[in-house]
Amino acid sequence: MQDEIRAALLLWIPLAIASLGMAMQFRRQHSLQNLGKGFLILGGSLYLASFLTVPESPSAASSALIVAILPALLLIFIGLYIATFAGDIPVKRFNSKLRPLGLLLFISGLALLETMNWYDEKWLPSLLWEGETNKYWLIFRPTFLLAMSSILFCGSYVIKHMGENRNDASRNLFLLGSFSFGFLLLGLYTDNAYTTTDQFSTSLWLATSDLFGILAGLGLSIIVFTLAIWQYERKRPGLSNLPPPSNEQLELAADVIRKNLGGEENE
Repeated sequence: MQDEIRAALLLWIPLAIASLGMAMQFRRQHSLQNLGKGFLILGGSLYLASFLTVPESPSAASSALIVAILPALLLIFIGLYIATFAGDIPVKRFNSKLRPLGLLLFISGLALLETMNWYDEKWLPSLLWEGETNKYWLIFRPTFLLAMSSILFCGSYVIKHMGENRNDASRNLFLLGSFSFGFLLLGLYTDNAYTTTDQFSTSLWLATSDLFGILAGLGLSIIVFTLAIWQYERKRPGLSNLPPPSNEQLELAADVIRKNLGGEENE
């Protein structure tokens, strides 16, 4: 019972605090956003340290995995951000000369992540937990590679067909997606230091079903939301069926216009 209380105080509650802080970033008030940043830093730090503070909890394996792969993930996402927004797009944020740097960072991060998976070396962060392959790694790797390659291929297609003179940006995304998909195929046919081909293929099918379920849920939500709006709009009276405004309503409208446009001063 004492171990469960410690796990709640040092793992689950900090994770909830970090999630609350992330949600507060979407509020308009700057004070709440700043408070949310504090929650995110505090909760995130305690959660990431949970594999040291409560190693007896099985869920602490998730924080151990995040700490191990965090440098590679930072390289991947920073590189992807630079490569995407240094292209020929309306929201361009970087000079085009930085595009090769973004590609290099992405490839380096993905190479580091895969090197950790293929080689069990002392100088690399370990993907083991309690002497076995971290169970969260078996879930994360196929899901990450499948989602990353799918998003990059779709992004490449959309950018190419939704604008003009964006072939370079489209080609870059396609190149990055090809790297992700290549490692995905390699995991299906070759054993490595932490996973066998059978384990990877099983996890890949589970990841595919999870992603399909998420997409199906989002699609159904959009359909239901669209039907609800359509029913609401269909029951509203048309503009031609509305009665003409009364004199009282016209006087009220004129008063509002005078207060906002200064009509009385111009008379």
